[in-house]
Formats: sequence, structure tokens, C-alpha cells
Amino acid sequence: MVNYAIIGVEGSHDQAFVGKGLKLLGFKDFRKECKGLESELDPFWRKFIPTYPKKGNLYKRLDMPSILFTESLSVAVYAGEGSNLVTNLDDIICNNLEYQTNLAALGIVADADKKSPDAVVNDYSDCFQTYFSNFPAQPGEVDTTNTPRTGIYVLPDNRSQGVLDTLLCHCGEIAYPAWMERSRSYLAQFSEEERRAFKCKWKPFDEDKALVAAIVSILKPGKTNTVSISDNNWVSAQTQVQVPTLANFLNFLRRLLSLSEF
Repeated sequence: MVNYAIIGVEGSHDQAFVGKGLKLLGFKDFRKECKGLESELDPFWRKFIPTYPKKGNLYKRLDMPSILFTESLSVAVYAGEGSNLVTNLDDIICNNLEYQTNLAALGIVADADKKSPDAVVNDYSDCFQTYFSNFPAQPGEVDTTNTPRTGIYVLPDNRSQGVLDTLLCHCGEIAYPAWMERSRSYLAQFSEEERRAFKCKWKPFDEDKALVAAIVSILKPGKTNTVSISDNNWVSAQTQVQVPTLANFLNFLRRLLSLSEF
């Protein structure tokens, strides 16, 4: 018997991050193992297959989730267009009774950004408690007593403001320490005045993003951060052991998916 779970994330970087974490926990990637072929897709996930053009927009990105699986558990990691994740995932669950009644787990992974993690959780708990009354109201919490299991993780650590790249910088200190140091030195050469002169409107945590991007440009020249997160050692056996914030996130996945039971 195969069990099913959905993990909602805000964007493609988060999708790659969660996918890499699941692979570290023993999951296989449908795109690689089955070449992403529609004919090989589990029928349970067919309602996720996007139509083109999406809402008539020829340039709108198609949002097919990543599918990762073991022999007994299939997980769809759905990227919901940033702050639209609540609305988009709500639409999917609302319009598919099967996803309301036959999931083993539903999880959310979101950035705190400039908000407090508690404030981030409120939007999701208000929405998803409509379907799952015990959806947690606290960051990092997993409800393990009901079906489906539900949980929400607020990056970087359920306590601090920040984004995925904040956590990745911690991983980079272990995986690529020399390059992190040199990248910081490089970025420090650009003063606030220079940034303003070139109209570089940096937002909070953009320095974390720039640090990660600087190293990605060496690891995968011309490729995106998404590809590097999937292919390189930001999330690895080494960083899992030596970066507490990553270890905590992977433990969240274990609890959400009840991996010891599958």
C-alpha cells in the first residue's frame, strides 16, 4: 500500500531544498527514476498536472510538483508562487476531495522573511484548519495524533527572521568554508553608496542570497541556485551532521512523514 503526502513550499529554490532533504532521507526522484513520464505518474497525483497556457497566460510558469517516493510513500512537493502558496494550495485541496480525505501528511515550508515565524504560521493555520482541524498554530510543530499528520516549518529555524538562503549560508560554512569567506570579502567591497549609485535596491536578507549566488556561479556557472541546491553539497550527509538548523529541518520531515512507520 502506498501512502501520499503533500508538502507546500513558496518557490523553486525551496522545492529543490526539500527534495534534496528527502533524497538524503532515502527517497527517489520521479523525474530521474521515471524520466518524468506522464505514463509513469501515480494516478493520485494526476490532478496536479497543469494545463497550458495557465489561466490563458502564455508565459506563466507551469507548477507541476516534484514527486519523490519510497516503496510505501509518495510525496508531492508543490511550489505555490511565493506568497500565493496559501491561495493556490487551498484551491487544489478545496477542489479535490481525495486530497482532503486520503493524505497521510500535509506540510508547509515557508520563509519568515521580515515577519516573526508566529505571524507566518497564522495565515496557513487559518486556511488549512478548515480541512484539517488540528493543523498546527506554532512554527516547527507537527500534529502526530491525527490523520493526516500536519506540520509547518518556518525557515530559517522557526525562531528567527530570514529566508532559505540564511540556512544555506550556515550549510555553506561547512560545505564551502573558503569560498564563503572569499565571497563575503568580495561583497564587502561594495559600499552602500555604490549600491545606491547602481540602483541596487537590496532588501533584508539579500546579502545571504548574494553569498549563495556567488558560490553557485562557481559550482554551476550559468546555472540557477535551484540546480546547485539539487546537485551540490549545501544539503548533504556532512551538513546534516554539522549544521543544527539543517538537522532540525530534516527531523521535521521525519516527524511529518512518520518515516519510521513507512
